[in-house]
Amino acid sequence: LEVLEKGILVGAICGATLAIAEHGVLNRFKHTSNSVDYLTYFSNAYKGQNLYVDQLAVADRNLVTASVAGGLEWAKLIIEVLKVYPDNKTDLWYKFFKTGKSEYYMKLMS
Repeated sequence: LEVLEKGILVGAICGATLAIAEHGVLNRFKHTSNSVDYLTYFSNAYKGQNLYVDQLAVADRNLVTASVAGGLEWAKLIIEVLKVYPDNKTDLWYKFFKTGKSEYYMKLMS
């Protein structure tokens, strides 16, 4: 929680969301995970059900979370938060890795 309060980006996917739930992080940020039931069942400290978003990946301020199935979407949100590429390039990056079509790669590299 201290790291998040300093504005440092934190990413958690799958079981790592459970680890940060145990530290109360998910009680303060919009988030996702494998399911709200997963977090509720396995974490006694988890009280953030009202902040749970049923999506593959979620970014809230400097916290990016994802379910086990949301690795690509999680990476895309991290790239967006860090502003690695301009928005149009991020979309091309995502489309390339989602589809494998070289046309997106060529546009990304141009």
